[in-house]
Amino acid sequence: MAYSLSLTAPPAPEYTKHMSKPRNNPHRELYGMIGHVPDASRILKEWNARFRAQGMDASMDVYPTTEKNLPERLSEMFHFDRRGYIVSKDLSKAIIPLLDHVEAAARRKGVTFVANKGGVLFGT
Repeated sequence: MAYSLSLTAPPAPEYTKHMSKPRNNPHRELYGMIGHVPDASRILKEWNARFRAQGMDASMDVYPTTEKNLPERLSEMFHFDRRGYIVSKDLSKAIIPLLDHVEAAARRKGVTFVANKGGVLFGT
């Protein structure tokens, strides 16, 4: 009796279609920009050039984010071990209640950067 084995992967769950890409190298440090950051292309080039110049295995990418999907994007920091996000002005206040610690100045003016330090989210 002959048996056949299908090696076709099942279709990805619906929720994964909205998730951003994970890192390929477990040692690579991932950073990102969330929200609408003016001149994002220039900022990406500068950060990635700085990483290369310092010999860091790191990259900066843009993660499209709205206030509605902000919790999902922060959750991805844990799942994909992202180290930090530059936060756009349009999300700088909305992100505050979702963070573990927020500096006093950032609480007043808005968060401009979120750091993932061992699973604890710090807003500065």
